[in-house]
Amino acid sequence: MNRSFSLFEYLQSPVWVFDIHQKRILWANSAALPLWEATCREELVSRDLSRDMSEAVNAVLDSYLKCFEEGETVKTWWYFSPNNILKKALCYFSGIPLKDGRIGMLVEVIAEESSLRRELAFSSTSNLALLFAEDGELVSANNTFTHAFGDRLLSLEGFLGDSQLALEWLAKAKTEGNLKTKKLCWTGKNHHWFSIDGKWLTDKHQLLLNLVNISQEKEQLQKAKYNAEHDFLTGLLNRRGITNAITENQNNQHPYSLLFLDIDGFKMVNDTYGHAIGDKLLRAIAIRLKDEVKDDGLLARFGGDEFIIQVEHRNIRQPSLFAQKLIRALNRPFHLKEVGELSIGCSIGTSDFPTDAKDIETLITQADMAMHRAKLRGRNRSHHFSPDMADALYRKMTLRHHLTLALEAEAFELYYQPIVDMTTQQLKGFEALIRWHDEELGQVSPAEFIPLAEETGQIVPLGKWILKTACKQLSVWRDKFGKGFIMSVNLSRAQLQSSLAPTIESLLLRYNIPPSQLALELTESTMLQEYDDAKQCLDDLASLGLELYLDDFGTGYSSLSQLQDLPISTVKLDQSFVQGEHKGSQAIIEATRAICEKLDLRVVAEGVETQEQLDYLKSCRFDYCQGYFLGRPMPAHEHEERNFTLQHTAVV
Repeated sequence: MNRSFSLFEYLQSPVWVFDIHQKRILWANSAALPLWEATCREELVSRDLSRDMSEAVNAVLDSYLKCFEEGETVKTWWYFSPNNILKKALCYFSGIPLKDGRIGMLVEVIAEESSLRRELAFSSTSNLALLFAEDGELVSANNTFTHAFGDRLLSLEGFLGDSQLALEWLAKAKTEGNLKTKKLCWTGKNHHWFSIDGKWLTDKHQLLLNLVNISQEKEQLQKAKYNAEHDFLTGLLNRRGITNAITENQNNQHPYSLLFLDIDGFKMVNDTYGHAIGDKLLRAIAIRLKDEVKDDGLLARFGGDEFIIQVEHRNIRQPSLFAQKLIRALNRPFHLKEVGELSIGCSIGTSDFPTDAKDIETLITQADMAMHRAKLRGRNRSHHFSPDMADALYRKMTLRHHLTLALEAEAFELYYQPIVDMTTQQLKGFEALIRWHDEELGQVSPAEFIPLAEETGQIVPLGKWILKTACKQLSVWRDKFGKGFIMSVNLSRAQLQSSLAPTIESLLLRYNIPPSQLALELTESTMLQEYDDAKQCLDDLASLGLELYLDDFGTGYSSLSQLQDLPISTVKLDQSFVQGEHKGSQAIIEATRAICEKLDLRVVAEGVETQEQLDYLKSCRFDYCQGYFLGRPMPAHEHEERNFTLQHTAVV
């Protein structure tokens, strides 16, 4: 006998020492041998228990070893099958040092399932337990239960709070032998959630309930559910919370409106004062919205600076007026101690159940569309969903998909519109204009797909293709016809990156094009955001010797100082002034020419469509002109077939 374990020999309960690493029993007392169906200790310790041991059991044993290393113990039911006989025992596992310094597992069997007797139920070492008679009256409770909850409980009916359910449990236990469930029960003192393992004691005609108090677990689950369905910052419902709340009541739901509210100007607050102030503002907004909604509907923070409100029509008869009320409420200044007063606005979109849609996700999408329509119409207003919005969204999604395919296939074409030198009366060059004909969608206007490309970021690869194609065409015309035209190409704000200048420089080298033959056109609005970064990129481009044009002059928001600060060589006057018939347009034309002359900038008049317009621009001494009267945008081969002649050669 191993002397280090001999002390356990005199225990009446089965005890053995298990080597977790080797998966062998190192020692067992005499009481353990029958449990293991072993003839002697030597035969038991010679067994290799790893052969039939699953990976799951190995993982459990490894977790036990970690517990032992931290001084913890484990009490649990354990299944094992010596000689293929399935057994279940309630065991107490603890760590025990081995001779070689490792930790083994000391196993003490508290009870076998087959020998469970009434005294186990009332042993102070067992879990919570209750024993009921055949008629449901309480026979006894173990010490653990009475110590925790007292002795006021009298019956199974009282425990379950339902006489019919008590009868059903007794009948089921008699028939099936056991029952397992989780339930909120009355202890005689208060309510608790229990995990219940019931067993019918046939010889005693009694029902034994082993209980595990899981109230804390339930509270944690409820807390987790609350956290999952509520916004941490504002305490409002979140998207999941309001979706679940509406979905649960959808079958019995009265007609309601869904309001999708987005804060106007919130990004400016975040950018100006920081996210901490932005968070405080969001909490203040949530409080004000709660004051308005009260008990008339559900309020949720959808995410960021977006909120969702559901109001039933029986509570709010005119949702459009309610939306205006919310807008007025948020228009009132917010006072934050750190920064003083802040003013914001909001845009609201609405959709109705069940007239617009019957599922919550569709209603949210529709209200979101309507909110964006409200923003497009000037912000700080509300708008109701209409089917044409869905059509527009579908069109946009379809365009985006086809645009992706077209980019991969380079399925675009450049048209070239002539630009005429008014001094020499010669063709100066062309503006490259992209065209896209899709087999399914037909001819798609640049006014439709260019903004989409800018929104999705596809404008960067698209712009690169335009630059490459235009440079290649310049090279062809120079080599084939000896023409040294200037080619102007439009740039988007998204293209003004540090990599743009090196990219263009490589194209000029690749196609052997002098930098002075390439002009880049930028709109005034391009300069608004991140002005310093844009200026650096333009300086890099100008250093290559490129021409830089300021396009659509007079329609943007740039200051005249930008004409001095930026390396602009040419200004393009927007066609709306050229085609305008009132005196204001003529005043702007003449003022633009005078300003550019003083700043030593060349000026191009766009949109020339009549002889009268052309004559007037000549009298104003404009440098260049372009427009349908002089030449429409055409593919390269058509210009070649016309030998690069203008629409009205004599008038120039």
